[in-house]
Amino acid sequence: MGEDLFNRLAKEIAAHDSAFPRRIGNTQLVSWQLERLEPPFRIEYLELDPGQVAVVLLEMNDAADIEMLWECGRLEYPTLCFGADTAVPSAPLILVFDEQTGAPTAFDIPKMVDDWVCGKNAMNDVARRVVTALRRHHKLLDELGLGLLTLHLESRRLIYLGDVIQLSPAEVPLAELFISHMGSVVPIEEVLLMFKLAGRAATGSNIRVTIFQLRFKIELVSRYQLTIACAYGEGYALRPGKGPPRPKEYLEARQTMPPYRVRAVA
Repeated sequence: MGEDLFNRLAKEIAAHDSAFPRRIGNTQLVSWQLERLEPPFRIEYLELDPGQVAVVLLEMNDAADIEMLWECGRLEYPTLCFGADTAVPSAPLILVFDEQTGAPTAFDIPKMVDDWVCGKNAMNDVARRVVTALRRHHKLLDELGLGLLTLHLESRRLIYLGDVIQLSPAEVPLAELFISHMGSVVPIEEVLLMFKLAGRAATGSNIRVTIFQLRFKIELVSRYQLTIACAYGEGYALRPGKGPPRPKEYLEARQTMPPYRVRAVA
């Protein structure tokens, strides 16, 4: 990227939530690290090591420079250029056009490009595209949460104040149902319907065993701050348990995650 744009990114990332958010969703805390990549752009910048998370931002001063993306990867990495399935893990690529540069059409953009934005000074828009790209690549997972409890649907992880426990496939839709009705009784008819829609046996014993297993995991991960209570003849409810409260500083200490890198060609 150009020096001016790189400096603006560095300033915004250092500022307090002005553009790049410190909190994604209810409980996921992230940090950002800006890395300068030497020009010219090389297709190798998109390669990622296992477990690495990054987004590559490429400043485009002329819409004609898009041809460079096709040429630099057509022979060496054709699968990336044409958007085909590939074993090479790649970072999302976002193009940042100057405000004075004519906006390209969708037909001009190679499939290897995840997104583009016009206006290199619009840091809030750039940040929004970065977060969207990470979510699209399942680096920031969709989550369902209320208060301190969060359910990551893709990874089947249940999180409470940074403590994590793995759920079974049968427990995930049940946890989703209880979290979305936090504090309220979920009628047994709705629980039965959920089991049927999930293609699972809606027998009384199967439901009781699954709820028992989910209750055990919720109590374990929350240290008995939460539990699933039975309202006899009515249904079940996710409600506060009898565990001792945890210190306030526990949240920040347990939820800090490895940095997401924003890689910039400068």
